[in-house]
Amino acid sequence: MWTRALGPLIKVNLYIRIYAEDTMKKLILVTLTALAVASMSLRAQGGAIDELFTNSAPRVAAPAVSGPAIVGQPVGQAPVQREWLVLVFINGVNDLGLLGFADKSINDMEKVGSNDKMAVVVEYGILGIADPATRTLKIPKGTKTIYIKQDADAGKITSQIISTSTASDMGSVNSMVRFAKRAIRRYPANKLALVIWNHGAGRLGISYDDMTKNHMEVDQLGQGLAQIKSELGHNINVFATDACLMQMAAVAYELRNSADVIVGSEEVIPGNSYPYDTILGQLGVNTGMNAEQLGVVMVDAYKASYPAYAAASGNAGSGEVVTLSALRTSALPGFVGKLNNWVDAVMNDPQALKIATSKAAVDGAYYFYMEDSKDLYTYISSVNSKLGIKGPGAKNAGTALQNYIKNSLIIRNGVLPVSVKAQGMAIYIPELTYNSSNYEKLAFAADSYWDDYLRTMMEERLK
Repeated sequence: MWTRALGPLIKVNLYIRIYAEDTMKKLILVTLTALAVASMSLRAQGGAIDELFTNSAPRVAAPAVSGPAIVGQPVGQAPVQREWLVLVFINGVNDLGLLGFADKSINDMEKVGSNDKMAVVVEYGILGIADPATRTLKIPKGTKTIYIKQDADAGKITSQIISTSTASDMGSVNSMVRFAKRAIRRYPANKLALVIWNHGAGRLGISYDDMTKNHMEVDQLGQGLAQIKSELGHNINVFATDACLMQMAAVAYELRNSADVIVGSEEVIPGNSYPYDTILGQLGVNTGMNAEQLGVVMVDAYKASYPAYAAASGNAGSGEVVTLSALRTSALPGFVGKLNNWVDAVMNDPQALKIATSKAAVDGAYYFYMEDSKDLYTYISSVNSKLGIKGPGAKNAGTALQNYIKNSLIIRNGVLPVSVKAQGMAIYIPELTYNSSNYEKLAFAADSYWDDYLRTMMEERLK
């Protein structure tokens, strides 16, 4: 199964023709960087991903562009105030675009379309194949923004193009903010759901553009959502990542002041992504639902869609894992307080500290494709089980943290198969090396004691 995680890179030399919109270029030798196929059960070394981004090209900002070419703008007509505006930023400038997953997601949205209570708007750049026989690639020349309309053609995108841009970097937060601001002004609504569709790497970032070699780092994502909030005049009601590994404590905390509900996966997300037809179908007939209700719909629809997918693709019973959770950001300050209480209790008890930082305790946590991303709830369970009657203060603080995660922070958690113990919130626990330069620039490291705990854990392992 193709997933949204960034795996080991393979260098493949191919003779291809580059096709950019209507312009043909001469035959050249190109080194194509392709992501290795990884099944959802495959576990990659977390350190390899750190190294990948450490050695990547310098990040650049998206170039400023002039106003978009508006198509079909009504003249002299006041915009309709809808209940919901759903924005999906689809970065298909990568293997997901080549394999047709971006087109599929848009076609799924077109099964439902917009209505007078719900506007669905997509900005996309998609790396495609112009001619499979000659291995001719279709390189996106800028982006298109479309207003999703219902159609019955599952093989073709027919929605109205409302704007185009000749210069866009889908790995830049500036591109996403520009898209969101324009859509908010053109399609005003009481509530906003914003989805980023691409590859994800948890605390390391999201939205990887294979042409510009750029991506959004987590702190930049937080800054971008703050700009969108300012344009709205209130929080983004639902922010979702249709990308792997993004439901982590440090990521959610960075976005806490700009979104009410965050939907994301602790584990990888398959190429088939969210079931947009089901989600939009339910929202379209019940636009009165609030942010938390939409979060529940997204989690339940996602979970329900994958048994059918597994059966259709012949993967039923293969042991592949899917996870999705919705959390309320208003509970994040309390979550950090409970986490800090636990860190205090553990670090002030030498015996509890030795047990909590042991390899056995860490290995007892449920881990994901990127192994240094571990489910926090199951990590606390592992520590508590090894504490036994020792360290009652640490054990009580751990139980209080678990109760808060389950009863206050997580709105809905969906996992398959049922044997998966993940409880909706992952946290960074490195295997061997603590990447402080990446982690400690985030607000979570500033406000929580977790970075101090990780440093102590590394020291304990050296004893």
